[in-house]
Amino acid sequence: MQLYIAIIDSYRKEIVMYGSSYYKLEARRLLKGRYGSALIGTLIFIIPSYLLTLINFIVMNSVHGILSEGIRLIIEFIFTIFVTNILSVGYFRFLLSYEKETPEQPDELFRKHDYNLVVSGYTMNFPNTLRVLFTRQLYMIGWSLVGLVPLFLFAGLIGYMAYTTDIISNLYNMFVQIMTSPTYDMISSFSDYIISECPYMPVIISLTMILTVAAFIPSIMKTYEYMMIPMIMADNPDMDTKHAFARTKDIMTGFKLRYFFIQLSFLLYIVFAGIILLTTQSVLIYYILMLMFTPYMNMTFLRFYRERNSTIEYNISIYGQHEP
Repeated sequence: MQLYIAIIDSYRKEIVMYGSSYYKLEARRLLKGRYGSALIGTLIFIIPSYLLTLINFIVMNSVHGILSEGIRLIIEFIFTIFVTNILSVGYFRFLLSYEKETPEQPDELFRKHDYNLVVSGYTMNFPNTLRVLFTRQLYMIGWSLVGLVPLFLFAGLIGYMAYTTDIISNLYNMFVQIMTSPTYDMISSFSDYIISECPYMPVIISLTMILTVAAFIPSIMKTYEYMMIPMIMADNPDMDTKHAFARTKDIMTGFKLRYFFIQLSFLLYIVFAGIILLTTQSVLIYYILMLMFTPYMNMTFLRFYRERNSTIEYNISIYGQHEP
């Protein structure tokens, strides 16, 4: 019995050693000879995002000021809830079809790809998918707001000072003068004014920055914890909200850093696409470049999910729980 447990522990330690190169190798294996079909499925997936970019461009050019930003945020929120999130589930379901086998060809990968799977988030238990992903979106927004609490407090303090004293308005006017026509005397006067009238301001600003960074750490951790939700729903369209969040927590606990490094391994692709966007000022070219490596990138992420999910299922079958 002890030998059996030792073998299992050895197997689990071996899995822990998997890095981004392993998942990338698995992704290339599944996509080999079928990258063209993956590109078609990816094209169906990203076209709505391209249309959203065009809509935002129209809004920014037709409406100006805070109203423009408000309209854009509302459009993006609705689009994310009803389009991006649902399509991401269908897209991962489409990529999952690459690893299935048929009874007639048990040793060959399933080669007939149903592009309807990309939009299957709307056809396979859509209410449940929408409910789970909407809950995920609300949680992510909530954790993001937690990270902004120090900034809100700082803004409130500045607003109170501007209402009760002239210090903030004087600082603002001096800062504007420095930015428009900076001179040594202006900068010196600005520093002397801060030291004499509000010596505590640099301390408050530094403390706000430190607290903001600290407050965003839980937000970042939760964002990574929730990243597996679309893949889980693609694999289990009938899983309820409670179990979906429990499963993504099990998958990502202790593995967030590894997933970050997997994402980091694609940084050069993203930077290259960004440079092309800045150089050409063409959103279309940018999306074409993203289209070329998105199947490879998302298949790699999906392999991470499948390996971790299989490990959890294995532990449940052996130990009757998630971890021994």
